[in-house]
Amino acid sequence: MESASLTGQHPLKPAPVARVGDSGPPGRRTFTRDIAGVMCLSVASLLAGLAINYFRAAPLPLVYQTPEQRLATELTTLVEAPAFRLSDADTIPLAQLRSEIGDPKTIILDARAAPFYQQGHIPGALNLSRDDFAADYRRLRLTLDASKNKSIVVYCSGGDCHDSRMVASALLSLGFAQVRVYTGGWSGWTEAGLPVEK
Repeated sequence: MESASLTGQHPLKPAPVARVGDSGPPGRRTFTRDIAGVMCLSVASLLAGLAINYFRAAPLPLVYQTPEQRLATELTTLVEAPAFRLSDADTIPLAQLRSEIGDPKTIILDARAAPFYQQGHIPGALNLSRDDFAADYRRLRLTLDASKNKSIVVYCSGGDCHDSRMVASALLSLGFAQVRVYTGGWSGWTEAGLPVEK
């Protein structure tokens, strides 16, 4: 009995043994374990959601974009798509283009970059460059949307330039029905000595 009074414990009750990792009262340990479980579940849910979104046919953007930003992204993707193959029905010869200049039923579009357009273009042509298609399309949207049923002629530099075909292809994808390409381009127009506008 003497030894029990020296340690301050009852002889029949063993001293509590501290377990490794247990710090604090039992209620606190379960709270910590619950928080860890919730965090693991949250991370697993986030990873599963990201994986499902990644494999969707049309994944949702992870960063919010305004409608204008989404339109710009879609237009840029559209104009960068491979251009369609030209058939004779999709092209217009120089003589026919000359007769359609000034016709209110025809819109002429210059697919060259803005600096080239500003140096000179076919009279009455609007600049819808392939390089800045999204911004130019938004700028011309009211004019173009009102002209969905009009004849549209697109040209670029001529020769090996494919910008006119890419812009024409994008316009066809946007629902414009009467789109043709003048393959002679700016070089064909100027070599013929025809009038230019600046």
